[in-house]
Amino acid sequence: MLMDQKKIHNYDIRIASNGDWYHEGSKIKRFELVKLFASVLHYKEDKNYWLITPKEEGIIKVDDAPFIIKQIHYEGNQEKGNCWVTTNLDEKFLLGEKNYLRIEFDSNKNPRPYVFIYRGLEALMLRSAYYDMVNYAVKDEKGCYGIWSDKTFFKIDCIK
Repeated sequence: MLMDQKKIHNYDIRIASNGDWYHEGSKIKRFELVKLFASVLHYKEDKNYWLITPKEEGIIKVDDAPFIIKQIHYEGNQEKGNCWVTTNLDEKFLLGEKNYLRIEFDSNKNPRPYVFIYRGLEALMLRSAYYDMVNYAVKDEKGCYGIWSDKTFFKIDCIK
């Protein structure tokens, strides 16, 4: 094998919708090992999740989003507010242009909020964290509710 060629694998790793990681069907219980795998996780244009190291790379399965937002912390108010989110890997991100919020609605019109984290990856916000965030919502001039963070207004819902 040439020095610059990487070995491609199809790893038997899955990230469940609750953020738990599994290898060959068994839950990975070592938090530091999960953090290590997460540090090399990417989402590529081919719509696959990849673990990429300098020597090898491979595809893993992700049921929904690879990370979970477990809590929020809000400081300030309105245009001067900042919303910090914490993932299940204890990483903190400021909601803003770089780490933006998007909300999908399921078939029952329940919100499914996601935050872009990095390397094409998103985190699904737990319902409890979402409702904590909603407590800080304000109405804009168009009648849409949302929150301010990092000088950006993130719409949560528009009442028409």
